[in-house]
Amino acid sequence: MKIIDLLSTAFLNLWRRKMRAFLTVLGMVIGVASIVVMVSLGIGIKQATIESFAGTGSLTTIRVSSWSYVSSGNGVGSSRQTELNKKAVSEFKQISGVQAVMPLVETYGMLKSGRYAVDASILGVTKEDAELFGITLSEGELPSDSGSNSYEIVLGAWTLQGFYNPDNYRQAIDQNGNPKVTVDSRMELTFDYRNIFTQQLMSIASDSSDEETTPAGDYYKLNVTGVMDQDNNDFSYYCIMDATALEKLAKANTDFTGFEAGKYNTVLVKCASIEDVKTVKNAISDMGYGTYSLVDAVEMAEESTKNTQYLLGAIGGVALLVAAIGIMNTMMMSIFERTKEIGIIKVLGCRIDNIAGLFLAESAYIGLFGGALGLGLSFGISLLLNRLLISSGLRSIIPAYLAFGAVGFSIIVALIAGMYPAIRAMKLSPLAAIRNE
Repeated sequence: MKIIDLLSTAFLNLWRRKMRAFLTVLGMVIGVASIVVMVSLGIGIKQATIESFAGTGSLTTIRVSSWSYVSSGNGVGSSRQTELNKKAVSEFKQISGVQAVMPLVETYGMLKSGRYAVDASILGVTKEDAELFGITLSEGELPSDSGSNSYEIVLGAWTLQGFYNPDNYRQAIDQNGNPKVTVDSRMELTFDYRNIFTQQLMSIASDSSDEETTPAGDYYKLNVTGVMDQDNNDFSYYCIMDATALEKLAKANTDFTGFEAGKYNTVLVKCASIEDVKTVKNAISDMGYGTYSLVDAVEMAEESTKNTQYLLGAIGGVALLVAAIGIMNTMMMSIFERTKEIGIIKVLGCRIDNIAGLFLAESAYIGLFGGALGLGLSFGISLLLNRLLISSGLRSIIPAYLAFGAVGFSIIVALIAGMYPAIRAMKLSPLAAIRNE
């Protein structure tokens, strides 16, 4: 029997018993829709978790520190420090999967505008690193190494709102809630807090016999070139300066900054993809450095949601199992009804593998129709759920692999369910089948 004849005969056999076939397919539709929707909710939970962490920073960035924890066994351990320097930065760049490395040249200073001042965390970057690590501005442009008379700076996303009067600590905000200091205001930078809190320190000095031996720090004129983007979570609170310019200022003010050239507290390592993060992180940890990545947090969150995903999948699996039992029941009933027919075609010389193929083809049709219709129903339920869950942040996601996999899996389940009836049909005795009433 040709394959086309086998398929057409199988389809006609189902068509002759349309109601029974419809009810069996309906069971498969419900089973497939249940498992697809449940799994899609699990995928949605996972995706929502990843996006929530991605919103707090880059998932491909590893934060490397000089301090690491060394376990001695039995829950006992100790910390160790490995110097982070230019040599280490060069070694990080050689690791496979690393796209870029940025040592954090950072220090603290105070910005002054008129009678107002604000504390500032200042980060030195190059324009190339800013692009690679996704440092974005809400307005303006990145600073350059502007020289000795004035220095360019990008203000943090909330720096303007942070200005206050050092004499009474009142915030520099007008009655409408707008900052009194703007990007166009004249600003200066100092690393010596004594320049800002002069009156308070004079009051303290009058009650103390200690003499101040460190000369007062200088002021440096600033030219504001932009403001950080609030959504740039890893860097939004920083004020940004050119790395070369900041190193120059930090070296000139070591009494206040404690800056050591060529040594870093933190280095950021950007990987080419999320898949590279774990490998790169392990390689850096083996070198004796402490490492942290948001991927660690994502993995912990995924671990905590695995049980939920398994439960959702199991609920859908039960519905599919019931549908498979329905297919087996339908095929067994078909054998009992067509026993004489099976005996006749055996006597006429039909091969037993063709008989088995006929019943398996009928099962495959049920799986195909049930899977396809169940997938269509799944998309409809998914669309409805997404509208209902929009306020919760959760959603149902049906990727292509789940859609095609669901149809393929339903066919496989149907074939497995039809295997026993097919074998039963093969083993029927032709003479006994013909005598059957």
